[in-house]
Amino acid sequence: MSIKDRSKQNKEEIQRLYPPRDLDQEYYRHYFGDITDKYLIAVDYDNNKQSPKTGYIVYIDIDNDLDYADYREYADNDPVHKEMLRHIANLQLAEAVPTKHLDDNVQIEFKRILGAGYVHALNGNFDDIPDIIKCANDYLKKRNREKSRYLFLGSGILAPIIAALAALTFYILHQLNIMELNPWYFGLIFGILGSYVSIWSRYGRGNRSGMGGRWLHVLECYSRIFIGMVFGVIAMVAIKCELILPTLRGRETLYAFILASFIASFSERFIPSIIEKLTNEDNNEKSSAAYDSTDEKTSSDNSESRND
Repeated sequence: MSIKDRSKQNKEEIQRLYPPRDLDQEYYRHYFGDITDKYLIAVDYDNNKQSPKTGYIVYIDIDNDLDYADYREYADNDPVHKEMLRHIANLQLAEAVPTKHLDDNVQIEFKRILGAGYVHALNGNFDDIPDIIKCANDYLKKRNREKSRYLFLGSGILAPIIAALAALTFYILHQLNIMELNPWYFGLIFGILGSYVSIWSRYGRGNRSGMGGRWLHVLECYSRIFIGMVFGVIAMVAIKCELILPTLRGRETLYAFILASFIASFSERFIPSIIEKLTNEDNNEKSSAAYDSTDEKTSSDNSESRND
């Protein structure tokens, strides 16, 4: 089968899958070269005038791509026509942003906004086109942020659910005198919960997109939860060593571990700031010791010089 025959067969298959809903759609599809539109934005034509054809159509095809056809005639070097083509090129550039990761209705709504810009351009109304492009970009940015938040929170929701069920199970077994409550277990559990609460409270503020796909969001989400658990363990060890949260010293270990682990996993700067503080103190002690040693040596040398 030749490429031409295969293309014709594919076109017939598409038309069979997307038949015209009424006679008007059947007319304008045939008039503009047997197109297959998924969503019509605007059309202006005279069905009784078949030769030469005139008019234009702006539509969204079955792949959710914005398309248009313009059968009107223009004079050579027509400045209005050149301006129209320039604005259409800007609209096509705005449409080139990836949207396949978004839901079908979001893609269509984004293309509908840009399609209004095509209609303005084809009718010579150029002043509003930059605002239309900005409106479409703002709409897409918000939907991308929502998609990313959905993927991120949806990917990680299993971890806090399992952690909460584990905490409830441990508590029930303790109430039935089957096991003792282990503060370290509860510290890890609340480290997971603190990490997820931190993700939930902060992730919607960033300008993120969902273009990375689900698995990238899963990897990033569970990496943050794992780091939160590590910070929780460090906080519990620091309490045992009496390095942090002096108000919790002497309190019941279980509650101290729960609170410290939740704080450490929720706050991204809590444990790093403690590590920096301890490192700076150690460096200061070394610098002070080196200075004292140098000072003693200088004093000794001066004493020897006077004796000579």
